[in-house]
Amino acid sequence: MSALESDRVQTLSAAPPDRASDETRLVLVLFALLALGNVDSQVMAPLLPEIARGLGTPDSWVGRAVSGYAIAAAVAALVAGPLSDRLGRRRFLAGSALMLGLGSAVSAATTSFTGFAFARVATGAGAGVISALSIAAIADLVPYERRGRSMGWVATAYTAAPVFGVPIATWVAESLGWRANYVAFAASGAFLGLAVQAWLREGPASSVRGARSRRYLSFFASRATALGALSAFFITGGVTGFLLFLGAYLQKELGLTLGQVGMVFLWSGVASLAGAFGAGRLSDRVGKTRVALTGCLSLTTFLLAVPHVAGPLLYATLGLVGVSVAARLAPLQSIVTELVPPESRGSYVALRNTVSQVGNAAAAIGAAALYEHGFEYVCYMAAAFSFVAFMLLYWIEEPR
Repeated sequence: MSALESDRVQTLSAAPPDRASDETRLVLVLFALLALGNVDSQVMAPLLPEIARGLGTPDSWVGRAVSGYAIAAAVAALVAGPLSDRLGRRRFLAGSALMLGLGSAVSAATTSFTGFAFARVATGAGAGVISALSIAAIADLVPYERRGRSMGWVATAYTAAPVFGVPIATWVAESLGWRANYVAFAASGAFLGLAVQAWLREGPASSVRGARSRRYLSFFASRATALGALSAFFITGGVTGFLLFLGAYLQKELGLTLGQVGMVFLWSGVASLAGAFGAGRLSDRVGKTRVALTGCLSLTTFLLAVPHVAGPLLYATLGLVGVSVAARLAPLQSIVTELVPPESRGSYVALRNTVSQVGNAAAAIGAAALYEHGFEYVCYMAAAFSFVAFMLLYWIEEPR
């Protein structure tokens, strides 16, 4: 054993015994933050008519607030990413949680559309920073060899929001009014912000604090980081385009009722939960790249099959689509956070999030045009996105 390896073994053996509990506690807090941000953004769809009625404004105006939310999320992540690389994640994550809580409090209290729109912009900024820096913070703290399991919680936060959070939020709105949800979001944001401030211990990035983060364009100078960034366009874009018109296809072409469509989405969401957490654990054992590539190929196959099956076989296929979508998340997040050093991790994750939003927008436009010719063409587009993602990831050498 070399002197360097001996020093490393001694360092690992000298690690504090409560390190694992610190990681677990932090991951759970960040999981709760991500879930809160996702529920907050996704609950707008079912609550939109109630919110418009409560503010005395047309539905279309409230819909425009969603655009402000998305733009604020992207811009805030791009600004906070490099700053967190230099100053640490904790202050930005805690501040963003408090901003999300404050925006939710204003949303609950305001009686005007203008106040609601500004509140949604503030909430979106907080949610965008949380989405980017939570992933970077976990990567800072959890070693790569067991990062898949922790990133599995991140993937679960994304998939659990529509399965459990949104139905609960709609029930609260029916029972107590739509403002009650934002009161709960405000309290949760404040609590989680304080928890992050108290519990988050800066990981390896703290040793390089003050170092200059890379500029965004520099990530495209390296093959691995360029492919990792571009893959975000196709990873989320294809799924967004597919889901956008799936409900319409099930109702108009297969004759399902709205309730039956809801059950289909619920079933697919439950399958996604299993895929999200299981794939993270599996990737730590057999390799992150292998699991991510398998997820991309299986998703491509099942998307191509969706328009050609019906009945129980359709439900099974959509369940497998959900598993495949979620199975890519944890290993992929583990890989991309290891492609760059800690002092550039926040910037890189923020860049990928922005590229992902661009992919969502492009896929939505493409799916809208293709759906006029038949839902099968939407599936073909989504499958093509998934296969391109496979090709991009294939050329990324897994970090060692």
